[in-house]
Order: sequence, then C-alpha cells, then structure tokens
Amino acid sequence: MDCGEHVVLDETTELQFLSKEELIQRVVKLTKEKEEVLLMLDESSSVEQKPDTKKAVVSADRRKNSKESKAGIGNTSKQKSFDFSRYHKRHIALKIAYLGWDFHGFASQESTENTIEGHLFAALYKACLVENRANSNYSRCGRTDKGVSAFSQVVSLDVRSNLAEGLGVIVSGDREKVQKRIGRTKEISEISYAHILNKLLPPEIRIIAWMPVEQEFDARFSCLHRTYKYFFPAANLDIEIMNCAAQKFVGKHDFRNFCKMDVASGVLTFERDLLSVTVEKIKNDSHHCSGYQICEITICGSAFLWHQVRCMVAVLFMIGQNLENKEVIDWMLDIKQCASRPQYNMASELPLVLYDCCYEQMSWKHECGTLEALLKDFQKLWTSQAIKTAILSKLTEKLDDAAVIKCVDRSNIAGEHDSGEIVSWSDTRQPQFHQLMSLVPFQIKNKTRKPLAKRDRHESFEFKLEVVNAKRRKAGKEEFAEKASESS
Repeated sequence: MDCGEHVVLDETTELQFLSKEELIQRVVKLTKEKEEVLLMLDESSSVEQKPDTKKAVVSADRRKNSKESKAGIGNTSKQKSFDFSRYHKRHIALKIAYLGWDFHGFASQESTENTIEGHLFAALYKACLVENRANSNYSRCGRTDKGVSAFSQVVSLDVRSNLAEGLGVIVSGDREKVQKRIGRTKEISEISYAHILNKLLPPEIRIIAWMPVEQEFDARFSCLHRTYKYFFPAANLDIEIMNCAAQKFVGKHDFRNFCKMDVASGVLTFERDLLSVTVEKIKNDSHHCSGYQICEITICGSAFLWHQVRCMVAVLFMIGQNLENKEVIDWMLDIKQCASRPQYNMASELPLVLYDCCYEQMSWKHECGTLEALLKDFQKLWTSQAIKTAILSKLTEKLDDAAVIKCVDRSNIAGEHDSGEIVSWSDTRQPQFHQLMSLVPFQIKNKTRKPLAKRDRHESFEFKLEVVNAKRRKAGKEEFAEKASESS
C-alpha cells in the first residue's frame, strides 16, 4: 500500500471505531428516519382508502427524498476514508503463534500473498491500525521458511492508538483532533489489538499477546536469544547417542557446513553461538512399539543461519541411525579440514517450530478472553489432526496383527514334511520403522551410500563470494568484503 493511499471502510468496520457518543447520535438519526418511513407508510395506506391525488403526490415525494437521503448516506459511508490524524501512534510488540504448514513462509513475497506477514498486514490495514508498512517502523524477530511454524514469533511496529500519552505513544496525529476525540469519551482505553486482529486473521495465525515498548525496541536486534524445536518419531534412532553428539554444537563455531550460504544477501560470516542443544523423548505413546514415541531436538542460540537447524537435524539423524559416527560433527565444524559442505539433504521443514524469543523485561498483555478463544481455536485444529493420527496408528497396529503362515522346518523329524502355523505378522520379524524417510529423503543405509567425508562438496564460500562480487562489479556496485553480518 502506498504512503498516500487511504483505507476505505465498509459501514460495519466504521461502526467498530466510533465512540459511545457517536454511536448514540447515529442511533438517534436512524430512529428519526424510521419514524419518517412509518409515517409515509401510514399516509400511503390512507391514500388507498380515501384517494387524494395531492396527498399521494406529497407522500411519494417524501418517500423519494427519504430514499435519496438514505442512498446519499450509504454512499458517503462507503467512500469515507479513515482519518488517521485523529489518532496518535504507539510502538508495540506482538507475540504471534502460527501453524506454517500451509503457508509460503513468514516474510512477504511478491509472488504470493499466502505468507504469515502478508496475512498480518492485510489484517492491520483492514482494522486501520497502520496506514502503510513503509512508515510503520516494522521489525520481525525471525524469518521462518515455508512450512515452518512458530509458538512465539515477535514483531514490533507503530500502530494507531486510542491514547494521547503513555509508554510507546508517538505524537503523530493532529493534537486538536486527538483531544476533541478523547474529550468525547469519559473513559479512554487502549485498542484491543489481539482481539481485533484475531477476528481478521486465518485460524492458523493468532496474536497471543501484545505490549507497549520503548520506541528504540527492535524485535530482531533486541532479542537476547531464540529457541527452536524439531519434533520427530523415535523410530530406529539411538536418542542417547544423538544427544551426546548434539553437545558438540554448543558454543561458538563456524556453521558454514550446516547451512545454506546466502552470500548474495551479504551474509559473509558463519560463526554463531549456540547456548544449548538437547535431544530427548517427550511423550509416552500408547502404541505398542516404542518407535512411535515423539521426541524433540531443542536448540537455543543468539542467532541462526539460513537452514542451519534443518542441516544440524539431518546430520544428527545420520548419527542416530549409525550411518555416521558422532566425530563427523567435529570434522564439519573444522573449516580447515572441511572447507565446504558435503552434499546431503536437509531435514523436512514441517516439524520445525520457532518455539520462543527471549527479551529483557518483557511484560506481555494477555487480553481478557483472548487465551480462552485461542485455546478453543487451536483445539479445533488439534481435534482433526489427532483423529487422523489415531486412525493411522490403529491401521499400523492392524497390519502388525495380520495373520500369516509361519514356516517350520520339520525335515529332521522322521516321516514329517514342512508345515506352518498361523501367527501374527509382527511375531515373524523385528519391528520396522520407516518414518524418517519422509523427514530426510534417501537417508538410508545401503551398498551405494557414501559417508559424508567421501561425498562431493558444494562450492566453497570463497568461490561463492568471487561469483557474487563479479556480478556486483559488472553492475557497478561495491564489492563485498569478509565482515560480520548475522542472519536469524
């Protein structure tokens, strides 16, 4: 939306932002119009009983004028633009939860409107909370990819406020208009941001809470650390070995072999500090095989590179399946020994969640009734997913219990031939788990599989930097130099 573009409101939306006194005036006006219409109907009825040409003409004229008056009022309402000068702005932070499975990532894109950020700003525009994004002082804590979810994404921006003063309030409106608007209301209260936005957002996206913040607050750069979680079934993984190997990631390391390099965007250093990494089981499933237990990898750090978590998870899965030993992490973190990333597939994006964003002294405002409404919304979504999971679980159990003939070798018994007995299929074999095939394609043990150390490599950072700088020289732009630049 351009800076000079006005937001056009429909009649229902406009009424939501009127003060109590303005609503009373509107009701009184509509009541008078209703009385006029009833009067005209009475006159019309009397004309039918006692024809009077003069009165009929007057009645028709009044009816016509009334319709024209109403039509004029309706047209004015539809064409009326919202007057932002009657309000000041306020710098606030929003805590957002979303299930990103059906969205094309968090950040807005020119090729699609189906992003979390796209839906968020569509709701902000419709609620007349911002005029345009360019002047909203907007910042986001993290940029999650397509399919990734979040329980505690945080954004900060300037929005319309009912107040004239207070934490985060920015004097931006016409002082005289603001005071006139406030003077009409006996008790002024802040806009219920979460309630209004949740009415306009898709059910998979919800504002959990909000809070006013200092004007210097930035959702990205004010964040102390971020926590990601990756959920997966235990399958045939050795969780203890994975957790032991994961400790090698803790601390400050160069993670260029555990990410997708984004040199063209100016990300020229790959050193990141991870505070903790754990791998553990979180749920005792009722399924008869422990391979269906749900586990989680929790990674906490100050900042992350593009696809860093998914690359780390993929390597941990290899270690958990005994396809690699845990020392492979030491080798990949040592850029002198491993100067460029071996070719391997990243783990799927669907189980990844931006779990938490930590800030100093944040006191979130949970609006009355919002949490209950959120629980109701997410329980509806949970119900359909839980039922599907239960159905698939019972289906796998039924397959395991299928009756098969177990062959018994009786050749050593005189006079008897091979025969068989009816048993459950699960009794004839070791438990089989193929869940990881959907999380990391082609990560299986076979004769053609090569260990990471013997695989082909991606282009090195130095090669990518030279390619990017060659393009920048050709375009007359300044070349990139190796300097600190973080991405989260």
